[in-house]
Amino acid sequence: MNRDIKQYFKKLKENLPLVKDPTVVILRGHLLVEELFDEIIAIALKDVSAIKDARLTFFQKLCIARGILGHEKNIFIWKSFKELNKLRNDISHKLPDATLSKKLDVVLKAFFENDFPEISNNIYSKSKALRRGIIFQCSILYGFILSKSITGYATCLPTRNHLIKEIGRVRHRACPERSRTGG
Repeated sequence: MNRDIKQYFKKLKENLPLVKDPTVVILRGHLLVEELFDEIIAIALKDVSAIKDARLTFFQKLCIARGILGHEKNIFIWKSFKELNKLRNDISHKLPDATLSKKLDVVLKAFFENDFPEISNNIYSKSKALRRGIIFQCSILYGFILSKSITGYATCLPTRNHLIKEIGRVRHRACPERSRTGG
C-alpha cells in the first residue's frame, strides 16, 4: 500500500466519485475498506502468506482488524463498517428497491452516530453523505497504518471525540473567522 497520504486521498476521491447512484459508493467504499483491513492484518502478522488461501470474508477481516486495533473506545467505526457490509451484501444479491433509501439511513446513522447530518431524502444527497463518511473512516484506518509504518507500533485508533476536537482545531487554525461564525 502506498504510504503517501496525498496519493491515498487522491485514490479515495478517484474511486469514490460523486455519483447519483449510491450502489457505486457502497460497492467501491466496501472494497476500499476491505483493502485497509488487509493491510492492518498484514502489519500484525509475521507471515502474511500463512493466510493467503484463507479466503476471509469482509466480516471476518473486520473482526480481526477490530481485535488488532481494539474496539471499546472506537465502537462507532466497527458498527459503521458492519452496516456498510450488510448493505453491500444486500445490494450485491438483489437489485436495489424502494427500501434502499431507508437502508442507507441506517448506514449513515452508524457512520455519523450522534452527529447525523441533516440530509434531504434525495438519494444523491445520501450518496454524497455516505461518500464523506467512508472517506473519513478510511482516513482513520489509514492513519493507523501510517503510524505503524513510521513508528513501528500503534496501539489503537483515536477516539471519535478526539478526532472531532482535532478536526475542529485544524479547521479553526485554517479559517479562524469561519469557526467564530459557525460556518
